[in-house]
Amino acid sequence: MIEFRQASNDSDAVCYRIDRVIAQGRTPWQSYLFFENEANGVCIAIDGDIQSCQRDEALYHEALVHPAMLFHPHPETVLIMGGGEGATAREVLRHGCVKRCVMVDIDGEFVEACKKYAPTWSDGAFDDPRLELLTMDINDYIRQTDLRFDVVIGDLVDVADWDGFLASLYSDDFYTALKKVLAPGAVVATQAGQLSLANQKSHKRVREGVGGAFAHLLSYGVYVPSFYSLWGYVLASDTPLDGSVSYVASAIAPRAKERGERVLEAIGAEGFVGLFALPNLLGKGW
Repeated sequence: MIEFRQASNDSDAVCYRIDRVIAQGRTPWQSYLFFENEANGVCIAIDGDIQSCQRDEALYHEALVHPAMLFHPHPETVLIMGGGEGATAREVLRHGCVKRCVMVDIDGEFVEACKKYAPTWSDGAFDDPRLELLTMDINDYIRQTDLRFDVVIGDLVDVADWDGFLASLYSDDFYTALKKVLAPGAVVATQAGQLSLANQKSHKRVREGVGGAFAHLLSYGVYVPSFYSLWGYVLASDTPLDGSVSYVASAIAPRAKERGERVLEAIGAEGFVGLFALPNLLGKGW
């Protein structure tokens, strides 16, 4: 039996049985592996870390996208940083109010591999005329663009080395530079690593970086079964977030329905409320 083994923290690891290798390779930026697993369907790994699995990727991507989109009263322009699988773009474009979505991913080879080997992730998003896909460094894009965005979504890989290039994309310097492309009232969301007692370093570092640039900050999370973990995100804005959207499910559901019939399809309105109900043991002390 072939296994894919991934460290969860300094003392634990998770193993996934590889039933069939679909594709593997290395780009100038990273290594990738697509494989099938009976429990999780198609799985995508980058540099030895699982990025998402077919059976439950919607939980991760809906939690990443929809809080920022629903906290903003009428997002028309959206910037996606990373998001190579196309699932983040898929969820953004389910909001009917979106007129333009720019996706900037440095690794075009990986994006093409996702189109070929995991097409269900994007569900047609790459063919949507509202989507503009750019293969370039997000730092260069921020310096060059004249656009202003209502929502920015960071779907970048986790950081293992906090002294490297990727770590800079979670720094307060980066988010301060990002503010130059934000419209008034903009909301920013980024994935922010595990929310677990054994491994909170990444989440704390992301909070510190984002919090160094924005006045208002919220951590939230969703349990992703294939990650075997509660996964964390950070929401940020210079506009107060508390009260922007009622946390009552009955208030969330109409707004989600107004945006699009498949918004919150996997999580649901009640699940949306639960994203922000972190246990005291995990959600305190940052």
